[in-house]
Amino acid sequence: MNDRRDLDRMLSWAHDLYDLGAKRPGSAAGAQAEAYLFGVMKGLGIPDVTREPVDFVSWRADPAYLAVSGGGRSASFSAEPIVYTSFTGGGGVSAPIVDLGSGRTEDFEGADVEGKIALVSYSHGYIEYELLRSVGYYLHDPGDTLSGKGQVMSWVTEEEQRVYEAVVNRGAVGFVGIYPLDITPYLCFEGGNAFTGKVGPIPGMGLRKSDGKRMISFMQKGAADATLILAGETKSARMHNIVGIIPGKSERVIQVTSHHDSMWPGATEDAAGVAVVLELARRAARTYTDQKPPLTLAFVLEAAECLFVLGSRGHIARHRDDLIKNLVADLHIEHLAKEYIEDEAGGLAATGDIQARALFVTDAGPLVEIAKEAVIAHDLRRTILMPTTTPLGVSTDATAYNRAGLPVISFISPPPYWNALEDTWEKIAVDQLIPVASAFWEMIEAIMATDPDTIRKPGPPTDGYILSR
Repeated sequence: MNDRRDLDRMLSWAHDLYDLGAKRPGSAAGAQAEAYLFGVMKGLGIPDVTREPVDFVSWRADPAYLAVSGGGRSASFSAEPIVYTSFTGGGGVSAPIVDLGSGRTEDFEGADVEGKIALVSYSHGYIEYELLRSVGYYLHDPGDTLSGKGQVMSWVTEEEQRVYEAVVNRGAVGFVGIYPLDITPYLCFEGGNAFTGKVGPIPGMGLRKSDGKRMISFMQKGAADATLILAGETKSARMHNIVGIIPGKSERVIQVTSHHDSMWPGATEDAAGVAVVLELARRAARTYTDQKPPLTLAFVLEAAECLFVLGSRGHIARHRDDLIKNLVADLHIEHLAKEYIEDEAGGLAATGDIQARALFVTDAGPLVEIAKEAVIAHDLRRTILMPTTTPLGVSTDATAYNRAGLPVISFISPPPYWNALEDTWEKIAVDQLIPVASAFWEMIEAIMATDPDTIRKPGPPTDGYILSR
């Protein structure tokens, strides 16, 4: 790779996506991103590029309204809607609000939640990197820079689903969740279903940490009532996966993926990952201009990672009898991010380093060794190779492939701001774009040179991910 020109090209693609703004599924910006990426992919010389539809039920809300009052006092808060929870209508929901701590079983003891609005401080948990070292295949960390460190597991959306469902089961009429960091988060009720339009039974909103503290302080001064207004609509909509195919001498498939949607403008989540996939597609188109690759190459930019990974689920369903049946491995790339940590004031402060990364690798034939060699060769420092079988699962958009019984090599750095408005342009780890792209190109070449039957035999997905309603 010509580092300077290749880097400038990747940054240009990433910036074009970032400038479109929040690319939520079904939005105008999301459609613009799809059209842009379709044009870029075709311009790379990929022989077969398609925009493949994924139909779903969109959920769109007006700005959320949250206010509290009591004892002659009142306050209002800037709140984010929890996507795929119920709308209130214009009149909203008003009821006493009760603080349930972190929503654990003991927090409900003696609490009267029936007919009230529940306030819960999310407790996503904190993970020590040393724990990952103990369960991982390999940690590439020259200088031992991760020793004694860790981070809030803000990607554990099961925690958000757990507390929401707990307050519903106890008769709450509304829900407010306090995020563990002082950022503006995107929150989505994981019990919803954007294929069917199923939403949660009560309205939900999220507060950043500082506003949550202000809310709790208000409530500590006496009983309070809250009003939630969450107006919006659901309707049938369509989004598209962008799929580029380079036919090989064999129908067996190496697939390279990222996702093109973003909750906010999304620099690291995921303009950076998309730029790497496009660079790999460009390199492949140039390498195989006059000859077919040994295996078929598929480059897939998926829709709706932020909605229950619908894009990848739709892709699996659509191609279960061709690309997926013949899939050797899915290579997925997300988040090339700088490291920021919570400072004493509760904000985010740069450390000057890159965010710790995970590379989830299916223990199938030579995949772990292939990934390890590429990580070392291209010095993907602060990267731990993780099994796909721990309780963490595969905490990336490749989770659909893993849950469908398909081999993956999935790269992600989970910065604390990954799903927040604060995922801004300067947070991309620019110096990592070329090394990550080079490492994944090496993995592609290594898999090309490997007997695919040592990795897996063709077979359909195993867990019933479907596109139909």
